[in-house]
Amino acid sequence: MLIKELRQKRLLSQEQLAEMCGLSLRTIQRVESGHRIGFASLRALAAEFNINVESLEQELSAMEKMSNEYKDLPLWLRLYFGSSWYSVSRQGYKRFEMLSVFASFCWFIFWCANKLFNFSEMPSIAPIFASLSLLAGAYVISATIRLGDKYDIWSRLEATQPKGFLGFGGQKTNT
Repeated sequence: MLIKELRQKRLLSQEQLAEMCGLSLRTIQRVESGHRIGFASLRALAAEFNINVESLEQELSAMEKMSNEYKDLPLWLRLYFGSSWYSVSRQGYKRFEMLSVFASFCWFIFWCANKLFNFSEMPSIAPIFASLSLLAGAYVISATIRLGDKYDIWSRLEATQPKGFLGFGGQKTNT
């Protein structure tokens, strides 16, 4: 992650960094995803960013350790938290859970107001169905949070998570 952050601070694409260091694009992609690379490639990156090779190697070994810990989790859990949910923090899940409950409450209030004041000719089941669907979604999110707590997913993934709107998504990259 250190290489990716340094590259983004300089507003470089992966291709530009590869050219500047004399490395292949694939090497840059591998190092940014936490894979090990050769010492000569490490030296080239360290020289380009004017950092110590040892600190760069420590960062990469920490990322590899985190990846190995993730691989030690049961397969069904890795599939459940797959790549699309992998980058969502516990706080992001909590926010989305609260948003779902709030939206469900709003739909229910809308249904009650429609019944009392007959605002529209909407079928009366639509707001109730939407409200129950949102509550079911909030329940699944709540169960996901509990699963993440039980298997300590959040602390394992915390260092790799990008920050974004409501805890979802990350920063824009230049690749």
